[in-house]
Amino acid sequence: MRIKGKKIELVGATADDKYRSYQMCMLSETTKSHSGPPDYPENPIVTYDEFMADHYDCYFDGSQPQNGRMFAIAKDNKTIGFITYSSFHVKQGASEIDIWIASESNCGKGFGTDAILTLADYLKCELGMKELIIRPSAKNARAVRSYMRCGFAPTDKSAADFLRPDYLPLYGDGDYGEGGDLLLVKHLPS
Repeated sequence: MRIKGKKIELVGATADDKYRSYQMCMLSETTKSHSGPPDYPENPIVTYDEFMADHYDCYFDGSQPQNGRMFAIAKDNKTIGFITYSSFHVKQGASEIDIWIASESNCGKGFGTDAILTLADYLKCELGMKELIIRPSAKNARAVRSYMRCGFAPTDKSAADFLRPDYLPLYGDGDYGEGGDLLLVKHLPS
C-alpha cells in the first residue's frame, strides 16, 4: 500500500521493516527528543523485544486495518521515519497515532506534518475515523508545535475519555507517566 502526500509518500510497512522501525525510533539521533536520559529518564529506551511487544504483526502486514498499521515515511524513495495508527485500544471512531523521524536533517521541513495530514485523510476517508489522538511528552515543545500545525489541540478530556476501559490500566498513563504527556486531539469532520 502506498499513499501519496504533498512532500512524502506513506508506504505500508512489511516484516522487513520491523528492526528498521525500531532503529529509527529508539536508536537514532532524534531518540533524545522522546526517550532516555538525560531528558526522559521516565521513558527509557526500550529493547527491540519490548518495542515489538507494542507493535503487533498487523502493523506490518495490513491484515487488520481496523486495529492499526505502520507506514514508512518515504522521501525520494528513501525511508526517513515511520508513522503508526492504533485503534484496537480506543473507542469506536478514534485512533491514536505516533510518528518518528530518524534524522535531525529531515526535521523542520514539513515531512512529518505532511505524513500526519496524509494519514489523517486516509483514516477519515477509508476507515471512517472521526478523531485522532496523539500523546507526546509535555516537555517536547517541538513535537507539540508540529502536531498543533496539523490541527491537533489540547483537550480538557482525559485518556479515559478515549481509551476502552479494558486498556486503561495498560495505556492510561501514556508513555511518560501520569501527567507527563500532553493529550492532543484532532477532529476529522465528515
